Amino acid sequence: MPNPLTAAPLTVLRAIQHGVSTARYVPHFLSAPVTGEDAVADTRERISRRADAFLEVAERAIFAHSRSAYRPLLDAAGYDLPRLRALVGRRGVEEALRQLQRDGVYVTIQEFKGLREVRRGNRVFRFSEQNFRNPLIQAGLRAPSGGTRGPALWNTIPPENHRMGAEHLALALEAYGLRGAPVALWLAQAHGASAWAVLALAVIGQAPPRWFTHVGPRTPLRTRLFVRLLRQTARLRGVTLPGTTYVPLGDEAQILEWVAGAGPRGILTTPSLALRLALQAQRSGRRLDGLTFITIAEPLTAVKLRHIRAAGARAFSSLGFTEFGRVTYGCAAAEGDETHICSDAVAVLQYPRRVDHLGTEVDALLFTTLRPDARRILLNVETGDYARMLPGGCGCFLERVGWTQRLRDIRSFEKLNAEGRLFYGTQLIDLVEQTLPERFGGDPTDYQLVEQEDEMGFTRLSILVHPRLDGVDERGVLATVEGALRSRQAASAEIWREAGTIRIVRAAPMLTAAGKLMPLHHLA
Repeated sequence: MPNPLTAAPLTVLRAIQHGVSTARYVPHFLSAPVTGEDAVADTRERISRRADAFLEVAERAIFAHSRSAYRPLLDAAGYDLPRLRALVGRRGVEEALRQLQRDGVYVTIQEFKGLREVRRGNRVFRFSEQNFRNPLIQAGLRAPSGGTRGPALWNTIPPENHRMGAEHLALALEAYGLRGAPVALWLAQAHGASAWAVLALAVIGQAPPRWFTHVGPRTPLRTRLFVRLLRQTARLRGVTLPGTTYVPLGDEAQILEWVAGAGPRGILTTPSLALRLALQAQRSGRRLDGLTFITIAEPLTAVKLRHIRAAGARAFSSLGFTEFGRVTYGCAAAEGDETHICSDAVAVLQYPRRVDHLGTEVDALLFTTLRPDARRILLNVETGDYARMLPGGCGCFLERVGWTQRLRDIRSFEKLNAEGRLFYGTQLIDLVEQTLPERFGGDPTDYQLVEQEDEMGFTRLSILVHPRLDGVDERGVLATVEGALRSRQAASAEIWREAGTIRIVRAAPMLTAAGKLMPLHHLA
């Protein structure tokens, strides 16, 4: 147990260290602006060197790193560096990764989170987040994860990786006709993805004119100080960054006023927030013509896209996660949930994966980082997502740059996802199967958590309670589920409460297509 007399000073010391590193990082990062020509040329050069870059990662960050999670996996499969080099030389990156996966060199989402031991043949391992760190990173922008897997984990984003991500963003903006146009941010946090994005936009010459957030009164002091520090240090390079503007859920009028400006403009946000703005525009008799949403953090479903289009706007999705950054950007030839893989930085495979708590099999995605400046070292690592893989042939700008692989219908088999906030579903199984029956009666077959879209396109988490449970305390059930969420991810739980995401439904739990009753159920 930490000493209460030393815990506070240690926290203050870390905050000071974070502030000092940020003050050094921002001016340095902004000192080398990114042009459109840089973005195209650098991306194509990285694509041409994918195999060499992957082998450099393997040599310097895996085989030369004693704590790497992948060393024992490669050893168990009989791979040393020369054999791996030969495999990549013969088959190329993707085929080599497929062979490694077949040979047991992969990490499931539960293994990656340290929730399950790793069994390969007669060998057993257990990994922690330390085993996936990139030992080659010395300094960079410190950004926390959302904490959806427990306490927030800090990632260090080196300037080289951040610059590459800014180049990718510049390519996407060019593809969508937004290069040089005003692009605002509208996200929950002022650090993490928001801090990355505000600096990425600034370095490509498109510092956001507005920075909206729906987390205001509860914003911690350290976050407000962080935003102030970003703005002050950016001024050292002559860059003006906006302060954050609090926009409560359901009160999007000021964003509508900004959107009403002349010319094309964009907003980087979540699909749920984009939907809220579209519905607010329709209720107000306004149009969103000329507005393009670049959406992150949750699926851009057909229902959400239909309402967004009805208001006159466009929307493109982008897949990403804290341990990597942006993995895909939406295809400019097909609005919605069809995205190009940033193949200069990541390799993506599919493999059939049995998901026991859903009672089905999915085409799970495995991710491998190809750059030595990656935030985390990933080698055939699951993120809990699955999708359809599409061949090239769309003809859009992103494909012409060299991103020929596409994903469509990206969904999670491991996360509950609403309002751009994630929660790992397997953490709720004990709640459904044990806690609720013990407290409110019945058995595990009387309760179920169902994730589905309502008629307006908002993602809801329904708590199904069987009608045969007479007199059940519905408010108590709701409070218990909300409490479980709050204890693990307070920020997500609070946003879901405000948005009315969680609701009680008196109905018999649903069966899967195979006739199984699972504690967690996803409706397409």
